[in-house]
Amino acid sequence: MVIMKILFVGVFDEYKKSTNTSQLLSLMRCGHKVVGYNYRSKAQSIGNENRDNHLIDTIRSRDFDLVLFSKCNVVSYKVFSEAKKYSKTCLWFMDPIQTYDEEMRKKTELVSYFCCDKKNVLDSAIQINKNSFHVCEGYDENTDKPHDFEKEYDVGFIGNLYGERLSKIKKVNRQVKIINNAYGDRHAVEVSKTLINLNFCTDSGASDRVYKIMAAGGFLLSDDWEGRENDFTDKEHLIIFKDVSDLNEKIEYYLNNKEEAKAIALSGSQAVKKFSRKNWASRIVGLYNEV
Repeated sequence: MVIMKILFVGVFDEYKKSTNTSQLLSLMRCGHKVVGYNYRSKAQSIGNENRDNHLIDTIRSRDFDLVLFSKCNVVSYKVFSEAKKYSKTCLWFMDPIQTYDEEMRKKTELVSYFCCDKKNVLDSAIQINKNSFHVCEGYDENTDKPHDFEKEYDVGFIGNLYGERLSKIKKVNRQVKIINNAYGDRHAVEVSKTLINLNFCTDSGASDRVYKIMAAGGFLLSDDWEGRENDFTDKEHLIIFKDVSDLNEKIEYYLNNKEEAKAIALSGSQAVKKFSRKNWASRIVGLYNEV
């Protein structure tokens, strides 16, 4: 394996809770030399323009094989253009299609290759940059793992409630435990305490919540998303609901058939293994050679 020197421009934290921190560590576990550049905190300390100039100087003065940008909104186009003069560049975009705005489209055009977590984003990106690829964000195998806790909640949802999520939750007949700020190890702990873990997709795309729940051995009840059938089988790895009425029916069924739910959760935890964060890192670097 060729060891690469990578500048990862993202948002990092000392508590190892941010997704970018997990991704950086996964790249390192693959054997690569990775330098993390926190573009957000640097701008808070010296301002956006000075940050951009400092970032360009960093790229110019170091011999990086790859500069990996994680979304990097408000980082100037000049940074992207200059970076490409000195190394290959990749833009990683994990968000739903609704946030794939004009800024992100322009930056897609400016990089050597583009990687995204949502397949409908890929459909748009590939019209801008032919070197665009779908790469599943997946889960962190070091934190998203099963725990043996007694079930405290019949039905739970981990995340923030807004839009359709909120309206659907309000229509659930059973009390739903809402869990916020479950980062790092805590996410898997809360999954293990919950019999039925709910997920609501955004713009036909699955968030990393899906993979994190399944990797932690949780029973997942979700609405459907584009391309799901290529990765997971309904009623074998997870349960898909069609509408709120169907959701309520399936909640009642699996609360009364807990062993069946347990078997599905176990099968799901095996099927999701190919979507580990380390596989994400390997794919991002592997595409370096393809373009």
